[in-house]
Amino acid sequence: MTDLSLVKNELSKVLNCDEAQILEYEGYINNAVICVNSLLKNSENENDIRIVNLCAMKAYYQIALTNCDDDGITSFKAGDISYTKDMSSVTKARELLNLAISDCGDLISRRGFAFKAV
Repeated sequence: MTDLSLVKNELSKVLNCDEAQILEYEGYINNAVICVNSLLKNSENENDIRIVNLCAMKAYYQIALTNCDDDGITSFKAGDISYTKDMSSVTKARELLNLAISDCGDLISRRGFAFKAV
């Protein structure tokens, strides 16, 4: 299994937070590591820097999706009752995740049954 401390360190750089704050996201990190490790072609690559980065970006994407629901409203109009959500953090996280996935193309298998963990 990918070293969780390496993933936490990588994620803390992206989130710009310290070690104490990163503990709030431990569930996201564990989930990301389990998911990514299930896709590995060879378990010897579990601590490859690209795999560590992929785990961190997967956790970051999940965190961004969760946080989007918390404070995503950026404007509100009472007349026609409309509002706007700021999705820039989710878009950034998705782009970083897609980049990490493409970087790991030779290390992970993207083919498989979608509900492999069930």
